[in-house]
Amino acid sequence: IASAQEVPASFPRKYLIEHFTGDQCGYCPYGMYSIMDYSAYYTTTPCVWVSHHYGYNNDEYTIPESAKIGSVSGVNGAPNMSMNRTKVMGTTIAFHPGYLTDEGMPETIASKCDTMAEASVVIDHTYDAATRELTVTVSGQVANTAVTEYLLTVLIKENGLIGKQKEGQNVSFGGGWIEFVHPRVVRDLLCSDALGDKVTVENQAYSKTYTYKLPENFMAENCVIVAYITESTKKPVINAEEKPVVAEGTFGRLDINAE
Repeated sequence: IASAQEVPASFPRKYLIEHFTGDQCGYCPYGMYSIMDYSAYYTTTPCVWVSHHYGYNNDEYTIPESAKIGSVSGVNGAPNMSMNRTKVMGTTIAFHPGYLTDEGMPETIASKCDTMAEASVVIDHTYDAATRELTVTVSGQVANTAVTEYLLTVLIKENGLIGKQKEGQNVSFGGGWIEFVHPRVVRDLLCSDALGDKVTVENQAYSKTYTYKLPENFMAENCVIVAYITESTKKPVINAEEKPVVAEGTFGRLDINAE
């Protein structure tokens, strides 16, 4: 942990996109495509994107913690999303991802979500493929000397999970179910609470270590560690980071509909 004298005035930020979707949700592919377009073409700020299977019917990728996160953001259906848990438009934090590529929306997000942050997030980890044991340490420096505690959320997301969906983006195309690829699905949380564990700031720095055994049905080369911090459950996400579990991993099929 660096000394206080070495702490810069601010840190480069990564936006956290919390996406709410579901298997067999007719409108959800359109929401995913909108987020993909925004991330690729409409922002110069890197985005850490996680998808919660919440807001539509529960499916095999739904976990209980997603409901608590969705409730904080005011999610009442799918597709839905939040950007850094910041109120970008409307009366709730959550909004339909279809608005992302509307004229003026990227500029609105840029005005609401600063590109610099008051704290950094760094992920260091080891993974033993034989035992599937994962050790994760999340640390960072803090520029805001008034803050003595943060909430830290650490989770595992997995790419390339297969579900069922109608053919196409719209709900009116007809036809039967086809194979559908769900990227960036939140699979489990390493922290004890969905809204984060308390971490104490000392000498303008924080650090917390987790140990976790990757379940057998998680494909390690497609899994990614995600960490982000907030000041409280009602405050925006300050900064976020992600790191693959296996450095040479393929990340699975990241496209929405393969071939």
